[in-house]
Amino acid sequence: MKLLIVVDGLDGCGKDTHAERMYRELASKEENVILMRHPSRRLAGRMSKRALLKSGPVAAAFATAFYTADVLASVRTFNRRREGTFIFVRYLLGTAYLPRRLARPAYSFFKELLPFPDLAIFIDIDPSVALRRIELRDHKREMFETREKLSRAREVARALVDEEWVTINNSKDGEEPFAEARRILVENGIL
Repeated sequence: MKLLIVVDGLDGCGKDTHAERMYRELASKEENVILMRHPSRRLAGRMSKRALLKSGPVAAAFATAFYTADVLASVRTFNRRREGTFIFVRYLLGTAYLPRRLARPAYSFFKELLPFPDLAIFIDIDPSVALRRIELRDHKREMFETREKLSRAREVARALVDEEWVTINNSKDGEEPFAEARRILVENGIL
């Protein structure tokens, strides 16, 4: 059996933490669990990350192009495997960071082109909470990690997700959002 789970959302929303917890729990029950973060450590992922540390429209275009190449490489890996549980961190909702007029068409295009996940989880967060969590990290801020840009991306992402997505509110600290994620995995027969 092959399964695709996507954990997506804004910068600082807790995607990696949720995905890592899912990965650990699933890996303790089965052998074939693959966690793929975007941007990854592949060349395209590193180039996307490098562009995100700059500013301006050229850097944004490079970040987008390399991010897209990185996700496509993960999809290629997914498509080649006959079985396994894949957890992708960041996938379709990267389109929420595009200019507003391009976000919906890009999301629709990639949703049709790429395999849609068996379970799509949107980790929603108040941008001020996301920014607080970003400030606690030990890395240089990326181009989209401002209150204004996070607010805009959240608004766009919330408009993109539909009934195929499950939303978890991660604006509060604590275990409640993780318990919600676990409940969703159980309800969907994954755990």
